[in-house]
Amino acid sequence: MSSNKTKWILACSFATAAAGFLLPFWPLSVAGILIAALSGRWIFAIAVGLLFDVAYGAPLGNSQFLYFPFTIVALCGVLARHFGVRYLFNKNLPDKV
Repeated sequence: MSSNKTKWILACSFATAAAGFLLPFWPLSVAGILIAALSGRWIFAIAVGLLFDVAYGAPLGNSQFLYFPFTIVALCGVLARHFGVRYLFNKNLPDKV
């Protein structure tokens, strides 16, 4: 059952990112990459981030120092999931304060 869930998450995240590329609406691409990263599919998120970095090219203007912005977003999503799972989820909190 979990492999079926994985297929749906990967398909939906890639479809969202691809729709953001085809529409040219980059926040939708970022959302698709973050869906993959926050769901725990970090290799897929980084691979899609690199793919979109190659497709879009280097950014212009004030953000020209960011050579791989989508990959950086994927890495930030992976780190957010790692620290969220480690420090926030599955904690045994007391019932009363």
